Amino acid sequence: MGGRTVFPYILLTGVSLAGGLLPLRRSRFRWGYLLTMGLACWLIAALRYVTGFDYRFYESVFYAAASGLEGADWSEPGYLLLNRAVSLLGGDYRAFLFVFHLLLTALVFVWIGRYSAAPWLSVFLFFTLQHFALSMNFLRQALAAAIVIWVYPFLTNRRFLPACGLVLLAACFHRTALVMLPLCFLLTLPATGLHYGLAAFTAAAAYFLMDPLIQIVVAILPKYQHYLTEKYWQGNSFLYTLMPLGCFLFTLPLLRRTRRDQSSPVLPNSVFYALLLQLFITRHFILERLSVYAAMFSLLALPAAAAVPGKQVSAKLRTGILILGGLAYLLFAASQGFHGVYPYHGIWDRALTP
Repeated sequence: MGGRTVFPYILLTGVSLAGGLLPLRRSRFRWGYLLTMGLACWLIAALRYVTGFDYRFYESVFYAAASGLEGADWSEPGYLLLNRAVSLLGGDYRAFLFVFHLLLTALVFVWIGRYSAAPWLSVFLFFTLQHFALSMNFLRQALAAAIVIWVYPFLTNRRFLPACGLVLLAACFHRTALVMLPLCFLLTLPATGLHYGLAAFTAAAAYFLMDPLIQIVVAILPKYQHYLTEKYWQGNSFLYTLMPLGCFLFTLPLLRRTRRDQSSPVLPNSVFYALLLQLFITRHFILERLSVYAAMFSLLALPAAAAVPGKQVSAKLRTGILILGGLAYLLFAASQGFHGVYPYHGIWDRALTP
């Protein structure tokens, strides 16, 4: 079978489920499990070869930064300097991938360990909902998202200044992170029908006015002119909105509990805004990038929703439904060759891969 396989993804997904059998409420088991899964995730990502549509592009970015910074594009200085730092220490692109994925994996898995109601379920969703796959293609944005998720403890306490500071840091790796500046405020608003209705109306208006709005953005930021080509301009099928819609419906028990207890609305709000933003890919699929940040919070929101006690649906049944849904989306993504990471190619396939 070689490296041209989905086996690494099946392995990660299967082993992540084994965490459900462990007493992860005990600190040493929780962190031992996350360390094991994190190491596996790190190695599989760092040892890939021409896996991800943008693999060659980021390889060229690294060697351009290694040759010097004269004439470099400083619009996202964090990513540029990370490349340069690895090259100055004598590393090649493979070394950069090891450093990059170590940093990204640590940010995500420590966050899960600190804030997830069920770390094993969050790790499972990290793989099946394609956040892991995205991290092997959208390198800059994946690292930006891994920084953005740390606004969560600040938003739950309505500490907007440090939250916005983290967003600005994330924007040094990918400027789309700036979409989180208004979301930092919106995610803390009460999860009421009025709030959701106004947000949906605004999103609908933006959806139909999208083309002139994008033309204005491109006029201000001409470096994104190439995204107006047919390759990026076409819309995706509404099938791609079924997953965020399912996530929103699944978190309705959490939404109701939030309203009843008047607890922090950040998690249910994040799932709602991820759904709204994902709808825009049916217009132009490049706009998928807008939903990445809010969607990351589903790694906390979905396990929290599964744990909500109910009279008609037990927590175990909810968890089972969530697992089946995650597996179904994994199979769908693999069949679509999601972001060019399916099938997986390892460095041992170098002689076989163009």
